[in-house]
Amino acid sequence: MDGLIDTHAHLQDEAFSVDFADVLARIRATRPAAVINAGTDLATSRRAVEMARAEPGFWALAGVHPHEAKTWNASTRASLEELLAEPETIGVGEIGLDYHYDFSPRDTQREVFLTQWRLAAELDLPAIIHVREAFDDFFAFIADGPRPSRVLLHCFSGNLDIARRALDAGFSFSIGGPLTYPKSEETRTIFRFLPDDRIHLETDCPYLAPVPFRGKRNDPSLLQHTFRKLCEIRQADPDELAAILRENAVRFFAPRLRLVTP
Repeated sequence: MDGLIDTHAHLQDEAFSVDFADVLARIRATRPAAVINAGTDLATSRRAVEMARAEPGFWALAGVHPHEAKTWNASTRASLEELLAEPETIGVGEIGLDYHYDFSPRDTQREVFLTQWRLAAELDLPAIIHVREAFDDFFAFIADGPRPSRVLLHCFSGNLDIARRALDAGFSFSIGGPLTYPKSEETRTIFRFLPDDRIHLETDCPYLAPVPFRGKRNDPSLLQHTFRKLCEIRQADPDELAAILRENAVRFFAPRLRLVTP
């Protein structure tokens, strides 16, 4: 399917360092409307911007992932603001809380997340959020104070009750390969339940490749497999759903995102 949008990739990851030209050729062959590479720290955010400058249809997110929150220092915010001012950078991400691995102390995660959450609100940029096993704290911490006007829960891992709560808050949702996994029935239920205008697709590559490539390196050329599953569970016409997803992305990442005509 031409014209799909990968709203969350990591093509700047070292997993692509050896054969990036081949990967890029496969991606181009699927004629995506856009590929958005998310930063996880300053270095990967900077690389995402560089890739966006070099490749038509590529865009960047800049942010510090909860795993990397421990790297935040006195100069990080200023450096991040510089990256967010670049025209190729269309949002703050990925940011959030991850209590599954605790690669950074939870107190540090919370402080760094809230700093970036408030920065997204201040700059009126979309916020792309990673939450794993931390939804109670996430909702508690954002209850007061300024809020970004657009919030996307990437690779959504909550249950239906959490989805309803996030929906009521005005948030959007993205999903990738896990939608295709045999044991992901609750995820499929959620993405059947969500309204058309709150859904986005992603790869989160090089992770979470869809069936039948599960366990292998993921990349945006495989997004079509997740898209087909989404069409199946929503009983949607592929052309109509692809158009809806494009409209969702343009609206969410406005005004900076511009799509490549497939």
